[in-house]
Amino acid sequence: MNSLERNKTHRINSISCVLLLFFISCIKSVYAQEIVLAFDQTLGPATSLDGLARTKMLIKNMAKADVKQAMFLIRTQNLTQKTFDRVAHYDETGQLLVNAGHSYSIYLRQKSYAYPIDVMKANAELQPFFNYHQHVYFPYLLDGTDTTLKQQLQEFLASHGYLPTYTTTFVHDEYMDWLYQQRLLDNHTVDIRKLEKAYINMVLEPVKNYAAKAYLLLGFNPRQVLVLHETDLTAYCITGLIDELNKLGYKVIAPEKVFTDPVANPYFVSGYSAVSYMPYITGLREDGRTLAYVVTQYEQQKIHVYLQQQGLDVLIPVH
Repeated sequence: MNSLERNKTHRINSISCVLLLFFISCIKSVYAQEIVLAFDQTLGPATSLDGLARTKMLIKNMAKADVKQAMFLIRTQNLTQKTFDRVAHYDETGQLLVNAGHSYSIYLRQKSYAYPIDVMKANAELQPFFNYHQHVYFPYLLDGTDTTLKQQLQEFLASHGYLPTYTTTFVHDEYMDWLYQQRLLDNHTVDIRKLEKAYINMVLEPVKNYAAKAYLLLGFNPRQVLVLHETDLTAYCITGLIDELNKLGYKVIAPEKVFTDPVANPYFVSGYSAVSYMPYITGLREDGRTLAYVVTQYEQQKIHVYLQQQGLDVLIPVH
Protein backbone atom coordinates (compact mmCIF):
# COMPACT_ATOMS: atom_id res chain seq x y z
CA MET A 1 0.00 0.00 0.00
CA ASN A 2 1.53 3.35 -1.03
CA SER A 3 1.54 6.51 1.11
CA LEU A 4 -1.45 8.00 -0.72
CA GLU A 5 -3.56 4.91 -0.04
CA ARG A 6 -2.40 4.81 3.58
CA ASN A 7 -3.37 8.45 4.08
CA LYS A 8 -6.76 7.82 2.48
CA THR A 9 -7.35 4.80 4.71
CA HIS A 10 -6.28 6.80 7.77
CA ARG A 11 -8.72 9.59 6.89
CA ILE A 12 -11.57 7.10 6.42
CA ASN A 13 -10.80 5.44 9.75
CA SER A 14 -10.62 8.83 11.47
CA ILE A 15 -13.96 9.87 10.01
CA SER A 16 -15.48 6.53 11.05
CA CYS A 17 -14.24 7.00 14.61
CA VAL A 18 -15.65 10.52 14.75
CA LEU A 19 -19.00 9.31 13.43
CA LEU A 20 -19.04 6.43 15.92
CA LEU A 21 -18.28 8.76 18.83
CA PHE A 22 -20.98 11.15 17.60
CA PHE A 23 -23.48 8.31 17.35
CA ILE A 24 -22.65 7.11 20.88
CA SER A 25 -23.03 10.64 22.22
CA CYS A 26 -26.41 10.92 20.50
CA ILE A 27 -27.49 7.62 22.05
CA LYS A 28 -26.45 8.89 25.48
CA SER A 29 -28.37 12.10 24.94
CA VAL A 30 -31.50 10.53 23.48
CA TYR A 31 -31.76 7.59 25.87
CA ALA A 32 -30.85 9.35 29.12
CA GLN A 33 -33.44 8.37 31.73
CA GLU A 34 -36.30 7.90 29.28
CA ILE A 35 -38.95 5.24 29.81
CA VAL A 36 -41.93 3.93 27.86
CA LEU A 37 -44.97 2.38 29.54
CA ALA A 38 -46.46 -0.77 28.02
CA PHE A 39 -49.50 -2.69 29.26
CA ASP A 40 -50.24 -6.38 28.87
CA GLN A 41 -53.46 -8.31 29.69
CA THR A 42 -55.28 -5.26 28.39
CA LEU A 43 -58.70 -6.84 27.93
CA GLY A 44 -58.90 -8.84 31.14
CA PRO A 45 -62.25 -9.59 32.79
CA ALA A 46 -63.97 -7.37 35.31
CA THR A 47 -62.78 -7.76 38.89
CA SER A 48 -63.49 -5.26 41.65
CA LEU A 49 -63.71 -2.75 38.81
CA ASP A 50 -65.68 -3.15 35.62
CA GLY A 51 -63.30 -3.70 32.71
CA LEU A 52 -64.24 -0.52 30.83
CA ALA A 53 -64.11 1.53 34.05
CA ARG A 54 -60.62 0.16 34.73
CA THR A 55 -59.47 1.07 31.22
CA LYS A 56 -60.80 4.61 31.52
CA MET A 57 -59.34 5.06 35.00
CA LEU A 58 -55.90 3.93 33.86
CA ILE A 59 -55.77 6.32 30.93
CA LYS A 60 -57.27 9.19 32.95
CA ASN A 61 -54.74 8.70 35.75
CA MET A 62 -51.85 8.56 33.28
CA ALA A 63 -53.06 11.86 31.83
CA LYS A 64 -53.08 13.38 35.32
CA ALA A 65 -49.35 12.69 35.42
CA ASP A 66 -48.95 14.23 31.95
CA VAL A 67 -48.48 10.90 30.15
CA LYS A 68 -50.62 10.96 27.05
CA GLN A 69 -49.59 7.74 25.32
CA ALA A 70 -48.58 4.21 26.33
CA MET A 71 -48.25 0.97 24.41
CA PHE A 72 -51.17 -1.46 24.74
CA LEU A 73 -50.52 -5.09 23.80
CA ILE A 74 -53.74 -6.52 22.36
CA ARG A 75 -54.49 -10.25 22.16
CA THR A 76 -57.48 -10.27 19.86
CA GLN A 77 -59.18 -13.43 21.10
CA ASN A 78 -60.21 -11.12 23.95
CA LEU A 79 -61.58 -8.53 21.52
CA THR A 80 -65.29 -9.25 21.77
CA GLN A 81 -68.51 -7.29 21.64
CA LYS A 82 -68.08 -6.65 25.37
CA THR A 83 -64.47 -5.45 25.14
CA PHE A 84 -64.63 -3.54 21.84
CA ASP A 85 -65.39 -0.27 23.67
CA ARG A 86 -62.18 -0.65 25.64
CA VAL A 87 -60.00 -0.92 22.54
CA ALA A 88 -61.97 1.94 21.00
CA HIS A 89 -61.15 4.03 24.08
CA TYR A 90 -57.44 3.24 23.75
CA ASP A 91 -57.69 4.28 20.13
CA GLU A 92 -59.68 7.48 20.74
CA THR A 93 -57.22 8.63 23.40
CA GLY A 94 -54.22 8.12 21.11
CA GLN A 95 -52.67 5.03 22.67
CA LEU A 96 -50.35 2.91 20.50
CA LEU A 97 -52.09 -0.39 19.76
CA VAL A 98 -49.80 -3.40 19.31
CA ASN A 99 -50.54 -6.82 17.83
CA ALA A 100 -49.80 -9.44 20.52
CA GLY A 101 -51.31 -12.29 18.53
CA HIS A 102 -54.80 -13.76 18.49
CA SER A 103 -54.83 -16.85 20.70
CA TYR A 104 -51.12 -17.48 21.15
CA SER A 105 -49.97 -20.32 23.38
CA ILE A 106 -46.37 -21.48 23.68
CA TYR A 107 -47.62 -24.87 24.83
CA LEU A 108 -49.99 -25.72 21.99
CA ARG A 109 -47.90 -25.20 18.85
CA GLN A 110 -48.51 -27.96 16.31
CA LYS A 111 -47.13 -26.52 13.06
CA SER A 112 -44.47 -23.90 12.29
CA TYR A 113 -47.01 -21.86 10.31
CA ALA A 114 -49.39 -21.61 13.28
CA TYR A 115 -47.74 -18.50 14.70
CA PRO A 116 -47.80 -16.45 11.46
CA ILE A 117 -51.49 -17.35 11.11
CA ASP A 118 -52.05 -16.18 14.69
CA VAL A 119 -50.37 -12.83 13.93
CA MET A 120 -52.42 -12.40 10.75
CA LYS A 121 -55.69 -13.10 12.58
CA ALA A 122 -54.90 -10.41 15.11
CA ASN A 123 -53.82 -8.02 12.36
CA ALA A 124 -57.15 -8.40 10.56
CA GLU A 125 -59.11 -7.53 13.70
CA LEU A 126 -56.94 -4.54 14.60
CA GLN A 127 -56.82 -2.98 11.14
CA PRO A 128 -59.92 -0.78 11.65
CA PHE A 129 -58.30 1.13 14.53
CA PHE A 130 -56.53 4.37 13.64
CA ASN A 131 -53.67 3.95 16.13
CA TYR A 132 -52.78 0.42 15.04
CA HIS A 133 -49.86 0.50 12.61
CA GLN A 134 -48.89 -3.19 12.49
CA HIS A 135 -46.50 -3.03 15.41
CA VAL A 136 -46.14 -6.53 16.79
CA TYR A 137 -45.13 -7.98 20.14
CA PHE A 138 -45.34 -11.73 19.75
CA PRO A 139 -44.59 -13.77 22.88
CA TYR A 140 -42.81 -16.64 21.10
CA LEU A 141 -40.02 -14.20 20.24
CA LEU A 142 -39.55 -13.77 23.99
CA ASP A 143 -40.26 -17.22 25.41
CA GLY A 144 -39.70 -19.54 22.45
CA THR A 145 -36.82 -22.01 22.41
CA ASP A 146 -36.71 -23.06 18.73
CA THR A 147 -34.21 -20.69 17.09
CA THR A 148 -35.10 -21.88 13.58
CA LEU A 149 -38.76 -21.17 14.18
CA LYS A 150 -37.93 -17.77 15.64
CA GLN A 151 -35.92 -16.89 12.53
CA GLN A 152 -38.76 -18.02 10.26
CA LEU A 153 -41.20 -15.91 12.25
CA GLN A 154 -38.95 -12.84 12.03
CA GLU A 155 -38.61 -13.29 8.27
CA PHE A 156 -42.39 -13.56 7.97
CA LEU A 157 -42.92 -10.36 9.98
CA ALA A 158 -40.38 -8.43 7.91
CA SER A 159 -41.75 -9.61 4.57
CA HIS A 160 -45.33 -8.70 5.52
CA GLY A 161 -44.66 -5.17 6.72
CA TYR A 162 -45.01 -5.65 10.47
CA LEU A 163 -43.19 -3.14 12.65
CA PRO A 164 -40.94 -4.28 15.51
CA THR A 165 -41.10 -3.50 19.21
CA TYR A 166 -38.98 -4.48 22.17
CA THR A 167 -39.19 -4.43 25.95
CA THR A 168 -36.60 -4.18 28.70
CA THR A 169 -38.28 -4.45 32.08
CA PHE A 170 -41.05 -6.90 32.98
CA VAL A 171 -42.92 -6.66 36.31
CA HIS A 172 -45.34 -9.25 37.71
CA ASP A 173 -47.64 -6.63 39.16
CA GLU A 174 -50.57 -8.84 38.15
CA TYR A 175 -49.68 -11.16 41.02
CA MET A 176 -49.93 -8.37 43.60
CA ASP A 177 -53.29 -7.41 42.11
CA TRP A 178 -54.43 -11.04 42.36
CA LEU A 179 -53.60 -11.05 46.08
CA TYR A 180 -55.54 -7.79 46.45
CA GLN A 181 -58.57 -9.23 44.64
CA GLN A 182 -58.54 -12.34 46.83
CA ARG A 183 -58.67 -10.13 49.92
CA LEU A 184 -61.66 -8.24 48.52
CA LEU A 185 -63.45 -11.48 47.63
CA ASP A 186 -63.16 -12.48 51.30
CA ASN A 187 -65.03 -9.26 52.17
CA HIS A 188 -62.03 -7.59 53.79
CA THR A 189 -60.80 -4.06 53.29
CA VAL A 190 -57.26 -3.12 52.26
CA ASP A 191 -55.29 0.02 53.10
CA ILE A 192 -54.91 1.25 49.52
CA ARG A 193 -52.25 3.83 50.45
CA LYS A 194 -49.99 1.18 51.93
CA LEU A 195 -50.71 -1.07 48.99
CA GLU A 196 -49.79 1.76 46.61
CA LYS A 197 -46.40 2.13 48.34
CA ALA A 198 -45.79 -1.61 48.04
CA TYR A 199 -46.77 -1.51 44.36
CA ILE A 200 -44.52 1.43 43.56
CA ASN A 201 -41.53 -0.10 45.36
CA MET A 202 -42.11 -3.38 43.53
CA VAL A 203 -42.00 -1.63 40.13
CA LEU A 204 -39.14 0.76 40.87
CA GLU A 205 -36.68 -1.94 41.94
CA PRO A 206 -36.35 -3.66 38.53
CA VAL A 207 -36.29 -0.25 36.79
CA LYS A 208 -33.37 0.88 38.94
CA ASN A 209 -31.64 -2.50 38.66
CA TYR A 210 -31.86 -2.43 34.87
CA ALA A 211 -30.48 1.10 34.76
CA ALA A 212 -27.58 0.15 37.05
CA LYS A 213 -26.72 -2.93 34.97
CA ALA A 214 -26.95 -0.99 31.72
CA TYR A 215 -24.74 1.80 33.03
CA LEU A 216 -22.16 -0.71 34.26
CA LEU A 217 -22.03 -2.45 30.87
CA LEU A 218 -22.52 0.52 28.57
CA GLY A 219 -21.60 3.68 30.45
CA PHE A 220 -24.99 5.28 29.82
CA ASN A 221 -28.68 4.72 30.58
CA PRO A 222 -30.51 3.30 27.56
CA ARG A 223 -34.21 3.86 27.20
CA GLN A 224 -36.39 1.40 29.09
CA VAL A 225 -39.69 -0.12 27.99
CA LEU A 226 -41.53 -1.12 31.16
CA VAL A 227 -44.21 -3.81 30.85
CA LEU A 228 -47.00 -3.59 33.44
CA HIS A 229 -50.47 -5.16 33.38
CA GLU A 230 -53.85 -3.52 33.08
CA THR A 231 -55.23 -4.34 36.51
CA ASP A 232 -57.26 -2.49 39.12
CA LEU A 233 -54.16 -1.92 41.20
CA THR A 234 -52.24 -0.50 38.24
CA ALA A 235 -55.11 1.87 37.48
CA TYR A 236 -55.12 3.08 41.10
CA CYS A 237 -51.35 3.44 41.41
CA ILE A 238 -50.16 4.64 37.99
CA THR A 239 -50.19 8.36 38.85
CA GLY A 240 -48.11 7.79 41.98
CA LEU A 241 -45.76 5.50 40.07
CA ILE A 242 -45.16 8.09 37.35
CA ASP A 243 -44.56 10.77 39.99
CA GLU A 244 -41.91 8.58 41.64
CA LEU A 245 -40.29 7.82 38.28
CA ASN A 246 -40.11 11.56 37.65
CA LYS A 247 -38.46 12.10 41.05
CA LEU A 248 -35.81 9.56 40.08
CA GLY A 249 -35.10 11.55 36.92
CA TYR A 250 -37.08 9.44 34.46
CA LYS A 251 -39.15 11.04 31.74
CA VAL A 252 -42.05 8.92 30.50
CA ILE A 253 -42.14 9.27 26.73
CA ALA A 254 -44.58 8.23 24.02
CA PRO A 255 -43.92 4.79 22.49
CA GLU A 256 -44.49 6.14 18.99
CA LYS A 257 -41.26 8.13 19.46
CA VAL A 258 -39.43 4.83 19.89
CA PHE A 259 -41.14 2.38 17.60
CA THR A 260 -41.62 4.57 14.53
CA ASP A 261 -38.01 5.81 14.44
CA PRO A 262 -35.52 3.50 12.65
CA VAL A 263 -32.62 5.08 14.56
CA ALA A 264 -34.23 4.85 17.99
CA ASN A 265 -35.52 1.33 17.44
CA PRO A 266 -32.57 -1.00 16.75
CA TYR A 267 -34.79 -3.83 15.57
CA PHE A 268 -35.59 -1.94 12.39
CA VAL A 269 -32.09 -2.87 11.24
CA SER A 270 -31.28 -5.96 13.28
CA GLY A 271 -34.37 -8.12 13.05
CA TYR A 272 -37.66 -8.56 14.90
CA SER A 273 -37.75 -9.53 18.53
CA ALA A 274 -39.76 -9.00 21.67
CA VAL A 275 -36.75 -9.80 23.82
CA SER A 276 -34.93 -7.34 26.03
CA TYR A 277 -32.95 -4.53 24.45
CA MET A 278 -29.92 -5.46 26.58
CA PRO A 279 -28.74 -8.50 24.55
CA TYR A 280 -28.87 -6.43 21.35
CA ILE A 281 -26.62 -3.64 22.61
CA THR A 282 -24.25 -5.77 24.69
CA GLY A 283 -24.08 -9.05 22.79
CA LEU A 284 -24.58 -10.78 26.14
CA ARG A 285 -27.38 -13.24 26.83
CA GLU A 286 -29.88 -12.67 29.59
CA ASP A 287 -30.05 -15.01 32.57
CA GLY A 288 -31.36 -17.86 30.42
CA ARG A 289 -34.83 -17.69 31.88
CA THR A 290 -37.75 -18.89 29.76
CA LEU A 291 -41.48 -18.30 30.17
CA ALA A 292 -41.16 -14.73 31.41
CA TYR A 293 -44.96 -14.53 31.44
CA VAL A 294 -45.17 -17.04 34.30
CA VAL A 295 -44.58 -15.69 37.80
CA THR A 296 -42.16 -17.96 39.67
CA GLN A 297 -42.25 -18.87 43.35
CA TYR A 298 -39.13 -16.74 43.86
CA GLU A 299 -40.88 -13.73 42.31
CA GLN A 300 -43.93 -14.33 44.46
CA GLN A 301 -41.74 -14.33 47.56
CA LYS A 302 -40.17 -11.02 46.55
CA ILE A 303 -43.63 -9.49 46.17
CA HIS A 304 -44.57 -10.82 49.60
CA VAL A 305 -41.61 -8.88 51.04
CA TYR A 306 -42.87 -5.61 49.54
CA LEU A 307 -46.23 -6.25 51.20
CA GLN A 308 -44.63 -7.14 54.54
CA GLN A 309 -42.63 -3.91 54.46
CA GLN A 310 -45.93 -2.00 54.44
CA GLY A 311 -47.56 -4.13 57.12
CA LEU A 312 -49.82 -5.91 54.64
CA ASP A 313 -49.07 -9.48 55.77
CA VAL A 314 -52.82 -10.23 55.59
CA LEU A 315 -52.57 -10.29 51.79
CA ILE A 316 -49.93 -13.03 51.78
CA PRO A 317 -51.28 -16.59 51.32
CA VAL A 318 -50.80 -18.96 54.24
CA HIS A 319 -49.52 -22.34 53.06
